[in-house]
Amino acid sequence: MLVVSNPHPEITVYDNVFNWDLNKSIMLNCTKVPYFIGWQDSFNEEESFLHSRITKDMWLNRTKDKSLNDFLEPLITSEPFKDINESKIVQTVVNCDTTYDTHTVHTHNNQDVILYYVNNEWKDGWGGETFFYDSHGKEIIYTSAYTPNRMIRFNGELVHRFNGPSRTGPKFRFSISTFIEKETQ
Repeated sequence: MLVVSNPHPEITVYDNVFNWDLNKSIMLNCTKVPYFIGWQDSFNEEESFLHSRITKDMWLNRTKDKSLNDFLEPLITSEPFKDINESKIVQTVVNCDTTYDTHTVHTHNNQDVILYYVNNEWKDGWGGETFFYDSHGKEIIYTSAYTPNRMIRFNGELVHRFNGPSRTGPKFRFSISTFIEKETQ
């Protein structure tokens, strides 16, 4: 059963988004996508992560590619996406973080973000948390434990960062982040 909470005015947490079989299928798909080293398709030794990008164009033409459509359809039909206009999706990034990955604080200007924790199993002490900070990036205002089958919808202008898995956990922490252009006023 879907559980929705609002730990902060600009953060909504959705737990149990998909049934077990669908979550497992999405996890399997994450192990098969082509990953690239770097970020924003450039190599920076200090921040070189494994990721796969689904561009705006790919989103808009997803029905022409069955495997891509099968991958994206559960996302776009889920509760956190219910009021999203597909033409406002900027991109989706599938992240594959390892025990060596630590992310710096950052924002996504003029975007909302829907973050999905994909791994089917995750135990306390395995890391993978997402931290949200005050506007100065100093004080933590909310921490989300990496919880399988959780989506977090948040204002991308909130300062945030996430951890890779600890050495005691799985080798890979999979997440899917979808970036949505904010409505202009």
